[in-house]
Amino acid sequence: MFEIQLVEDAEAAGGSLITALPSVGMVSTIAGSFIAESLKMERIAYVLSEDVPPAALVQEGVPGYPLRVLGHKHLSMLTSEFQIPMTMASSLAKTVLSWAGSHGYDTIVGLEGLMSGQEPSEEPEKELRVLGVGSTQAARDRISKAGIEQFKVGMITGVSGALLSEGERTGVNVICLLVEANAMYPDARGAAKLVESVSRLLPEVQVDLKELYKEAQMIEKNVKATVERTKEMLAARQSQADRLGKSYMYG
Repeated sequence: MFEIQLVEDAEAAGGSLITALPSVGMVSTIAGSFIAESLKMERIAYVLSEDVPPAALVQEGVPGYPLRVLGHKHLSMLTSEFQIPMTMASSLAKTVLSWAGSHGYDTIVGLEGLMSGQEPSEEPEKELRVLGVGSTQAARDRISKAGIEQFKVGMITGVSGALLSEGERTGVNVICLLVEANAMYPDARGAAKLVESVSRLLPEVQVDLKELYKEAQMIEKNVKATVERTKEMLAARQSQADRLGKSYMYG
C-alpha cells in the first residue's frame, strides 16, 4: 500500500528517524516543522501510495509529495500535513519499519499530542507534561536517562501506536513522546515542550528553544484573541437571529 522512494542523488544516512504526523493540537506538525527549519532539513524521500489524498505541497513555488521524508546528517523525519486514516496506519508503520531497518536507522521517535482540556494560557511558566513510552527495554532506559516521565497506562492509536506495537513484536527501538495539548487550538506551547524533550532524547537535535518558546507565546496570544473574537461574533449573530425570530413570530 505504501512505498518509500529516495529522491535522486539523496541518501538515507541512518541514525534516528522522527515521525511528525498531525495529532492533537497539531503539536507534532508544529514541532516537526520547527526542527526541520532549524536544522535546514531537505527532502530525501517520497512516501508513495495511491490511497493518500491527491494533493501537492507547494513550497516557494515548487510542488512536492505531501507525505515525505526529510533528512539532515544522521537524523531524518517522516512528516505530512494531512491526517493518516486509521485504516492505513498499520500499513504505513510496517513500511516505515522495514525501510528504516534496511537503511541503518536504529531508533524511531514518534511525536504525539495527549488530549488536555486546558485553553491557551498567557502563563508560559505553567508546566506541561511530556510522557514517553518505548517498545524495548533499551528504549525505555533511554527515556528515563533523558529525564522524561514514563507513560504507564493508556492507549496510543494511529501510526505511533502501530509503530510501538510492531516495534515491541520485532524488537525494534521505537519511542513515542506525548505532550499534553488542547485539541481545539494549534498548541504551539505544547509543540515547544515536545521539541525540548526531543532535544534531550536525541543529541543531534540542537535548536534554539528560547526562540521557539517566544514564538509559541506569540502564536498562543493570537489564537486566543481570534477565538475570543469568534465567540463574540457568534454570540452577536445568535442574538440577532433570536430577535428576528421573535419579530417573525409576533409580526
